[in-house]
Amino acid sequence: MPIYEFTCKSCGHEFEKLCRVDYNLKEIQCPKCGANDVRKRLSLFGYKGSSTGGSTGSGCSSCSSTSCSSCGH
Repeated sequence: MPIYEFTCKSCGHEFEKLCRVDYNLKEIQCPKCGANDVRKRLSLFGYKGSSTGGSTGSGCSSCSSTSCSSCGH
């Protein structure tokens, strides 16, 4: 089962929940306030951009190249 990220429209709480692939959004309940009015968030799984403090410009983690085609990865 995948983990999805949600934001509660009532209280603004952001949370993650393990859900079946065919989950019903109306069944998801905010763990903070108990409301069933939530919105699925865009998840950037595995992204390491400059705004998150990750590496910038590197194409892969095993070398310092800016393009994976130049190192064969």
